[in-house]
Amino acid sequence: MEWKNRIWVNEDNLYSPKRKVNNRRSHFHPHIIGSFFSQKNLRPVEYESLSERLFYYYLELDSEVIRYYVQPIEVPIYDGKEEWIHIPDVLVFKQRFNPLLYQVKLEPEETPNEHVEICNRYCRAYVLEENWEYHVIYPKELPETLSYNLRLLKGFLKERKYYPQWCESINYRLCCIESCSIENLASTFTDAIDPLLIKPLIFHLIAKGTFLTDVNEKITSQSIITFNYQSIASFAYIQGGT
Repeated sequence: MEWKNRIWVNEDNLYSPKRKVNNRRSHFHPHIIGSFFSQKNLRPVEYESLSERLFYYYLELDSEVIRYYVQPIEVPIYDGKEEWIHIPDVLVFKQRFNPLLYQVKLEPEETPNEHVEICNRYCRAYVLEENWEYHVIYPKELPETLSYNLRLLKGFLKERKYYPQWCESINYRLCCIESCSIENLASTFTDAIDPLLIKPLIFHLIAKGTFLTDVNEKITSQSIITFNYQSIASFAYIQGGT
């Protein structure tokens, strides 16, 4: 589906967070809840686990993800004995996809968990009515190198004041060179500006998807980059496990 030109006023209201993150287990797992400012949504995003945070970093960096909403809906559940409300983790609007509803888990259950299975069953029924898709994902299972690169590039998403005046020159130069390391591209600007100021901009352009590099290898100053002529998403689509 086409999401790029959508005005999100209705969705912003409809899918606002249905509850606040809580620290009821922080005595056992300190520092696993928090928030960060989303450059994509232009507002704070709260998370309740490091797995959630990592997945939200991926959403920030995937150029095909246009919008996402955390804790967006309430799913009424009845197990034959009692009723409760389940709130899935995130609703994602990704270019050329139907809306994607995700539940983020630390790892797959070793043995069947009736409560989890009931929640999943009701969520699948919910998305069927909405013409969405539902996935349970386990970010902890991502390769460590990919997780490292997500955390690294997330830190370069914010635009610094001097970036706009240099973007065109850097883009043009990489197009001419075709392929080189981050270090080498920065060094070609030595006569005009300190390369240490150009490096963060290059990482920013990688994070924004303007430049491509192999995200399955640890990204360093020696990583080889090319210009992303075809607007290829740097990070492969992370499909749900169930």
